[in-house]
Amino acid sequence: MAAWTLAVAICALAVAGVALVIVDHIDSWTAAPRTSGGSMVVYLGEGVSDATAHQLVTQLGRVAGVDRAELVAPTDAAKRLERALGADAALLDGVDLASLPATVEVTLAPGVRDVISMSPLLGALRANPGVEDVIVEDGGDAATSTDTRATLRAFVYAGAALLAGLAIVVVLAATRMWFDLGPRGRDRQEHAVLHLLGASPMFSIVPAALAGAVLGLVASVGASLVVWIGIDQFDLGAPAVGAIFFIAAGAGLGLVGGGLAGVARVAR
Repeated sequence: MAAWTLAVAICALAVAGVALVIVDHIDSWTAAPRTSGGSMVVYLGEGVSDATAHQLVTQLGRVAGVDRAELVAPTDAAKRLERALGADAALLDGVDLASLPATVEVTLAPGVRDVISMSPLLGALRANPGVEDVIVEDGGDAATSTDTRATLRAFVYAGAALLAGLAIVVVLAATRMWFDLGPRGRDRQEHAVLHLLGASPMFSIVPAALAGAVLGLVASVGASLVVWIGIDQFDLGAPAVGAIFFIAAGAGLGLVGGGLAGVARVAR
């Protein structure tokens, strides 16, 4: 019976330990990557010389809020378009890729896209005789991505809390069953003798609580080893303080479970 109780407690605490490790790493796993605030593509017209194009690139690179400005030749633009289409590159059949215009691709800093869209710079670029068109593009739906990560974190926190609660219930129940169904539970004459001798109920409650604490301590150490193997396997980090707290919590659960079993025996 003791071995069964210990195995159940180890499994329950190991599940709770895994949930705690996931909670400890979920913020770093779902951290938002640093993305640009959007981009601006300047389509150059025919007959624009390389010197003029490079001069435009230099000028745009000096604009506040611009992270990078790059001149993309027609041949490079064609290659990028083919890579972007991938398996759908057949859509380009019959298209003269050599006719693609040269472009200046500008990467904008976060928060600058809307400012650039309303600034006189955009109108000045479009009025430039060497520029065919200017398109300002969004860097991605950051708000939706942020909401998704927040929802995922909330789901993980709720799941971890549920698993931790179930682990607590299982450990307490297993400890009580150990006392109620095991040799200690079957020895009903012990409490009767202590009662006849005038012993306080604490003579039954304290030993049961201490025995439960020992069971919880052993189970939490075993569960810590199981969790540590998983952490080492997946190269995750876990603070030593967290492991000490986890072992202490397991011993505390066993103490409470044993104490409840002792109180139940006295109340009979």
